[in-house]
Amino acid sequence: MQKFYLLTVLIEHSAECISDAHKLYDNLETAKVAMAIEIEEATENFAQRVGQTIIDVDTCQEWRDEEGFGYTIGIEEVILNHQP
Repeated sequence: MQKFYLLTVLIEHSAECISDAHKLYDNLETAKVAMAIEIEEATENFAQRVGQTIIDVDTCQEWRDEEGFGYTIGIEEVILNHQP
């Protein structure tokens, strides 16, 4: 059994401007550091907009403006079972 941690970043600036990225990490702590960096960058991108944090837990943060645009950044544990 092998564990990985998938960092998912969804940024929605508008209906026409959406970016989606994924990166795989081999340990949770490294994924959390990367998540913190992504959240900081996303927060800077939306600094001029009024909105609120919808979800703020250890492995996920979602923020939306008044029009529903914003970001969702999270970590998902992925377990691979190898069968010989």
